[in-house]
Amino acid sequence: MSKRILIIKPSALGDVATTLPLLCDLHAAMPEAQIDWLVHPAFSAILERHDALHQIIPFDRKALAAWWYKPAAFRLFKALIRRLRENQYDLVIDAQGLFRSGFLARATGAKMRIGFGNAREGAPFFYTHKVRMFNGGRQIVAVERMRELGRPLNLRRDLPVQFRVPLQPLAKSKATELLDSPPFHGADAFVAVIPGARWNTKRWPAERYGALVRQLNGKGHAVVLLGSPDEKNLCDQIEHAAAQDHGAALNLAGKTDLATMIAVLARARLVVGNDSGPLHVAVALGRPIVALYGPTDPNFVGPFGQIDQVLRHPVPCHPCRRRECDHHSCMNGLAVELVWEKTQRQLSR
Repeated sequence: MSKRILIIKPSALGDVATTLPLLCDLHAAMPEAQIDWLVHPAFSAILERHDALHQIIPFDRKALAAWWYKPAAFRLFKALIRRLRENQYDLVIDAQGLFRSGFLARATGAKMRIGFGNAREGAPFFYTHKVRMFNGGRQIVAVERMRELGRPLNLRRDLPVQFRVPLQPLAKSKATELLDSPPFHGADAFVAVIPGARWNTKRWPAERYGALVRQLNGKGHAVVLLGSPDEKNLCDQIEHAAAQDHGAALNLAGKTDLATMIAVLARARLVVGNDSGPLHVAVALGRPIVALYGPTDPNFVGPFGQIDQVLRHPVPCHPCRRRECDHHSCMNGLAVELVWEKTQRQLSR
């Protein structure tokens, strides 16, 4: 039985969130094992103080990228490799499936290294155990794909899926402080709206989110807008669009770090958003959702346990997975009335 285990899943936010059940599976099967997680520092807040985790190992890919020609980056890279080897892992699970993650798995010196058989960039070359799925798992949502990595260990996948996202005390206090702002003043029942996404093609138009906010307000529902600093302009547009008909939303875009955003989402009655990392965090927190999907396939990257809450407009080019598009027909085809109808049904539950 393994005593020291490392999970390699540096990014991105949604991918880290959907890998949490694998961590819980490992802990349930081997409660005495020390489980570490190699992750980008930007996403560590979703892991900090997790009851199944021993320690977080930061992996800042940007800082290490120049290791082969910058002395400072080389020293950081060398220190990381030394730390991984000194931890003497018995088992490493590469849930990222790229050359660099496979290389790091091999660099640990662990005798057992698990990864996907269809991983990219030659990563399977570094594994001792390769997990293969029909059609590369294209018809299996991310949570179940990640749990498949426990197959060589005979982990029980018939057990209920658990995420157990930790909430940081300081972040909970900050969330309470932010939610005590006008027009809220401490309102507990609110709808969180997440209008951003890393790809422009995944974004539903701002004016339609504004119309949705107005309809929510009209039924007496408070609304919180969440987004990164880069998405503040987008949330400002939605706030302005909502205000045209006396609507209002608490715009927290750019005002929360990841830990605080998680604490805010944990208090939401409902979360509405595009296919994005924060949406998967909301699912991990057990929040009901309404998910708007465009160029991506819900059967592959859909919200675990809530696929029936996904809305998408059928187009011939779906799923294209393109980050740029000259017509955006998949997202532009989603009518406000359709999203509002689904939102009302969720709120009535």
